[in-house]
Amino acid sequence: MNATEISAILGVVTTVAGLAEKYGPEVYETVKEALEQSKSKTGPSVADIQAIFAKCKADNEAIQSA
Repeated sequence: MNATEISAILGVVTTVAGLAEKYGPEVYETVKEALEQSKSKTGPSVADIQAIFAKCKADNEAIQSA
């Protein structure tokens, strides 16, 4: 792993940690699911991406109403 890859990983981790701190642990699970889907050889389908978007939207609405 080179410095650029390490820097990118740290950037993502920092962003996810910041979002989880601000919006709650649900953000971590949503991002984790998206990353797991993107690791597959075929990648996520349009339906998968729409489901992730819907979950993010629902998580945000729940956070805003809390």
